Amino acid sequence: MQNILYKSENIIPWDTQSAFKMTSYRVQREENMVFCYMKAYVHQNDLVLCSYCFTEKPAPFANMHLYLGLDRENPEKVIKINYGYDGIESIQSDKMTVADVIYRSFKADDEQGFYWCGEITIDGDFIRGYSGTSLQEKSLLTMNLTQSFENGDFAVLFGNAEDQEYKRTANMGVFVVLNY
Repeated sequence: MQNILYKSENIIPWDTQSAFKMTSYRVQREENMVFCYMKAYVHQNDLVLCSYCFTEKPAPFANMHLYLGLDRENPEKVIKINYGYDGIESIQSDKMTVADVIYRSFKADDEQGFYWCGEITIDGDFIRGYSGTSLQEKSLLTMNLTQSFENGDFAVLFGNAEDQEYKRTANMGVFVVLNY
């Protein structure tokens, strides 16, 4: 099954995007079952990803982990971006550095409660240099998003977190780019 990322020359309003919700948890403490989801789209050639986590006290660094497979010819090449409310702590990649990513965070509340967002933008020129192609209609990429907690609890976007042998990069969701 493929998930859809829309591509547009214009900014696509977030309320028209598909939301990909974390639904699998390995938790010992109930307060770590945080409602969290991700939205993503391709703006021109840039990949824009935004995580929304409904918690009043966001962790400052590295409790969110984005796994991104941009090179379909080399699926074992996965970029890992570790971030939190205060920014990107580290990037594990053979080519990408923190300087290659634009990060913006913000806090707000709505009828569901208080939430914080972390928006990551990956430049289209970096993607083209990394994978050899830009994100066009019918392009495929893989992703997973996880959230970790100090006591070892974690939540995942794809796969079954209850599996004792859970491997984040083995449970990547497949996304196809379609024109908006």
